[in-house]
Amino acid sequence: MCQESENLRAPFSDYQISSEKYMTDSNGNVMMYVNIWGEVKNPGHHLVYEGIDIGTLLSIVGGSTNNANLKNVRLHRETPDIDGTITYNVNLHKFIIEGDRSNFVRIKPNDTIFISSKLFPLILKQVGSINTILSLLNLIYIIQSR
Repeated sequence: MCQESENLRAPFSDYQISSEKYMTDSNGNVMMYVNIWGEVKNPGHHLVYEGIDIGTLLSIVGGSTNNANLKNVRLHRETPDIDGTITYNVNLHKFIIEGDRSNFVRIKPNDTIFISSKLFPLILKQVGSINTILSLLNLIYIIQSR
């Protein structure tokens, strides 16, 4: 697998691991739970087929929002892989443009996928807060200068 990642090792091991890994549905299909957070239309804890790829998972959750940064999707494992890797960075841009799935990471039970926001929309979201803070500072300055 060719991933655009700085594969990170597990920083700690003192956390509770879910006992739920795989289950089967009424037809005998192997299922697992995964978590998807961030800039997707339906984030949360989803029951999906074992062997699902990240492109199909994005479809199940309704796709990404317009603010999604798909060049830096992070996948965090519940337990480290054999080589100790617990976090992968995946660039989905090439998949979106060319359909290239070569940098997809295999999804395992209880993985958490996080899709962050692009920088500019994130800043725009905060403009109202920044404006309020600056208005308060201006008011304090006016009161103190009198």
